[in-house]
Amino acid sequence: MLMSELDEYQRRITAAMDRVAKGLDRMNAAPAEPDEDIVQALEEERLANAQLNERIRTLKDGYEGELSALRDQVEAGAAQMGQLDLDLQRLRQANEQLSEACEKLREANAEGLADPKLIDTALVAELESLRATRAVEMAEVDAVLSALAPLVEATEAEDDPAQDLPDDTDETDAAKTGDTN
Repeated sequence: MLMSELDEYQRRITAAMDRVAKGLDRMNAAPAEPDEDIVQALEEERLANAQLNERIRTLKDGYEGELSALRDQVEAGAAQMGQLDLDLQRLRQANEQLSEACEKLREANAEGLADPKLIDTALVAELESLRATRAVEMAEVDAVLSALAPLVEATEAEDDPAQDLPDDTDETDAAKTGDTN
């Protein structure tokens, strides 16, 4: 019976192999449909990716705008500092002239020679010194004000209660007229 058993096993194996081949043919012939869950997850990921790209673009645009504003502020500050430096140089020069005129006036007074020209020169030098001092003070005030302006604007924007209120005009109008639907 051994031979007959072998024939039986061979026949059963051949039949099983035929069934497997038919199953494979059916699988290859049927179009592969994607899993709905996978398709849904893929669409959600694409949407999330698009939203992230848009958010990145928005942040980049905002960053570039802020960077441009900061550059403008730095340039304006540099211009103000340049003007302040020029005014300080003018003040130093005027003070030197004033000191020289006062020294000459003291020498002439010590010798008993009152020279009206020296007095005029001293007064002109003092006047120029006062003007230069005022210009320096104005430049300093302008620098301080320009540094404070963004802080004041930011504080005013934070303290503006109208920005915090939601747009409830329909509810407010209905409450005023007594119409509550």
